[in-house]
Amino acid sequence: MSLFSKIAAILCLPLALLMLVTGFSPVTALKQTALEERVEELSVEEFEPVFRFVACSDIHINAGAPARNERLRMLFETAYAYADAHPTYNKLDAVVMAGDITDSGSNEEYAILKSYIDNNMREGTELVSVMGNHDLHGDGRDGYLSYIDDELDKHVVVNGFHFIGMSPEPEDVWHTPSQLIWMDRELRRAEADDPERPIFTFQHGHIWNTVYVSRSWFTQMFLPLHLVYAKYPQVINFSGHSHGPINNPIDIWQNSYTALGTGTLNYFEMERDIGDDTVPEGSGNAAQYLVVEVDAQNRVRVMPFNILTNDFFKTPATTDDPDKQLVYFIEAPSKPVTYAYTSARKKTAGTPWFSESAGVTVSDITGESVKVTFDRADDDVCVYGYRITVTEKGKLFKTAEKEVYGEYYFEPLPDTQSCVIDGLDAGKEYTVTVTAMNVWLKTGGSISATFKTEN
Repeated sequence: MSLFSKIAAILCLPLALLMLVTGFSPVTALKQTALEERVEELSVEEFEPVFRFVACSDIHINAGAPARNERLRMLFETAYAYADAHPTYNKLDAVVMAGDITDSGSNEEYAILKSYIDNNMREGTELVSVMGNHDLHGDGRDGYLSYIDDELDKHVVVNGFHFIGMSPEPEDVWHTPSQLIWMDRELRRAEADDPERPIFTFQHGHIWNTVYVSRSWFTQMFLPLHLVYAKYPQVINFSGHSHGPINNPIDIWQNSYTALGTGTLNYFEMERDIGDDTVPEGSGNAAQYLVVEVDAQNRVRVMPFNILTNDFFKTPATTDDPDKQLVYFIEAPSKPVTYAYTSARKKTAGTPWFSESAGVTVSDITGESVKVTFDRADDDVCVYGYRITVTEKGKLFKTAEKEVYGEYYFEPLPDTQSCVIDGLDAGKEYTVTVTAMNVWLKTGGSISATFKTEN
């Protein structure tokens, strides 16, 4: 890195911190509305791909979990089925694996992973992978280098598109200064090839405070890595580690570049922002990946796919069409002014609401607990969770409160949800109130019911 670049990086540090902490974006709320409308206008049918790959992470191949391992075979099967059926472009050009491809980094797990790749990946598809922190365990780098790839960090060009990825150093370091200098150099090379074309980068850990769950799980070198990526707006970065659902609308982040989380084939984990447990009930029902396509105008569409339903995720927003597909659309990767997935979305977003027929029922009432079942709320973006409060009759302050995730990550989306509220007193009258929250924790309408605990 030149002296000028080093000085520029130091001068950019306060701005980078501001961008990461506050989500600052030059896109105004007014312009954001127009961008969202533009994305809606560009339908799936108007897009003709000339390049296609899939991105995944956190496969966690484990010799003791053959059923879970089969999800990787299903990834290849479903991705090729989609490509084969496409009316104009039938290739799957690459498969990107952004780390934690094994559970404990043993040679046995690497051998199982290699067998899935060898038996299911067709000629003409290139594997582009990096290691994650789990892959460093056991036989670690030696196993990866023996079974999967002969390079830890890589810059490969697939049909004219650049892929640049870094594997982590030991867990307490993740990425070294020399790796960051290497990444910057390789990005300059890719940019010189075609400054308008997207450049796809990937590492296992998220950049902090970008995509969903990145505030809880991230690479320790997030700030200097962010400073590198921020120099290249055409970067579309893929990362994993968190196991966050990829159909959460804030799993795509745009500011000075674009970032996306790659989900998991293992189990879900959520952000530490509501409730007490970041691993919700049924979290093992998670097997997802991203289908990424580019057209001749360098436009990019990213389509989250649900292996367990053998279908693309539907939008979690409430629309007139319950089968509307969820698509993240990047109209001009190299031009931040066109970005539609910035922090301005929070400003323009409304709040959730319940239909007039929605209600709450209580059951399994004891002297100290009750089961609360409530109808699903609606939202223009996504119902992220619910806050359930119980207040004793005649009292000003709540007696008990519980927050639960909205189960938008399951399909089909359940019509009702239930939870048990504890900590009540026998023989008392209570009011239970359910309030919905969107992905920015904005609260909307509420529904309620009354009950009396047993004596």
